[in-house]
This record gives sequence, structure tokens and C-alpha cells, in this order.
Amino acid sequence: MIRTLIRSQWLLLVTVALYLWAFAVAPERAGNALAMGAGTFASVLLLIVAVFGLVGLLQVWISRELIVRLLGREGGIKGLLVAALCGTLLIGPAYIIFPLLMSLQKQGARWAVITIVLTSYAVKLQMIPIEVGFLGWPFTLSRAILTVTLAIPTGLLVEALMERRQL
Repeated sequence: MIRTLIRSQWLLLVTVALYLWAFAVAPERAGNALAMGAGTFASVLLLIVAVFGLVGLLQVWISRELIVRLLGREGGIKGLLVAALCGTLLIGPAYIIFPLLMSLQKQGARWAVITIVLTSYAVKLQMIPIEVGFLGWPFTLSRAILTVTLAIPTGLLVEALMERRQL
């Protein structure tokens, strides 16, 4: 029971232990850090709740069969290309994307698709004009093309490693 709790909640337990230590060493600074952390948590709480609601709706609205057909092995190269495109279109912070991808994987999306979405997420199409403004077209295009092009082999490699691990 205790061992299971420690394994599942280790990050929370380490955080609490570090805050207790910080309060013992420098109570005022620890209080400031706790207030900043609480403020940050409060600012993203509504967003996190909305994402989990969206993930729940996704699981109800989109059937497992559709996910498997489009994003599973049956999807083939088309599914991998859709994943690359979707990754470049996603917006928002990464902590929003992870629950969504976990939900898709549990519904039958292959590991390659999950990896490709995460890899191509580094190229946000809506941010290209800003990147061009700061870094120029040659850099922006080179980075975007290489990132998306290498996303598929990276996804297939990660999938192969994950399948080996499951054996």
C-alpha cells in the first residue's frame, strides 16, 4: 500500500519534502515560492480542467475503431502523415498535448503517431511568421522541413523500441 503510493505519487512527495525543507531553512523565501507556485497553478487550472474535459469527450465521440483505422497500423503512411500535419497545427503548451495523446494511444493510436505528433509539434505553423521575423526564411524553412521530415523515422524508431520493451 505505502510502496504503491510512493511509486505513483513520488513527484508530489518529493515536492512536499522540498517545500518542508525550504520552510525550515528560509521560511520567507519558501512562502514566496509557494505563493508563486499557487498563482501559476491557479492560472492554468481552468485550462487543465478544459483539456481533461476535451479528452473525455474525445473518448466518447470518436470510436476506438476510427482511431485504429486512421492512427493505428491500419492507417499506414497516411496516418503518419496526418500525425505530422496535426503536430504542426496544434497550439498551446505541451502539458495540454500529453493527456490528449495518452488518450489517443489508449484508444489504439500507434506509438509512431504519438511520437510524430510530439516531434512535429516543435514546428508550429502559426508561429512561422514570428520565427521568420527573428531568424529569417533560410533558418526557419530548414528547421521546419528537417523537423517534420525526421519526425516519421523518429516515430518509427520509437515505436520499434516500445514494441521491443513490451516483449
